Amino acid sequence: MKELKDGTQVSARSYYYLLDFNDRDSWRTLVDEFGVTKLHDLNLEQYIRLFEIATEKELKTLKSK
Repeated sequence: MKELKDGTQVSARSYYYLLDFNDRDSWRTLVDEFGVTKLHDLNLEQYIRLFEIATEKELKTLKSK
């Protein structure tokens, strides 16, 4: 488990998925949508929204092949 700044525990699997997404996205979505530069600084609501955005983009990429 990983811990967000507000103390919420999230799965390591989702955390590392989002770290990978942020690397590929050059951290643009994290900064533009939430105004932070670290995944750890999100609250649970923001974390879930970022996960939704990341998976939507991944699905679009997979469908375009």
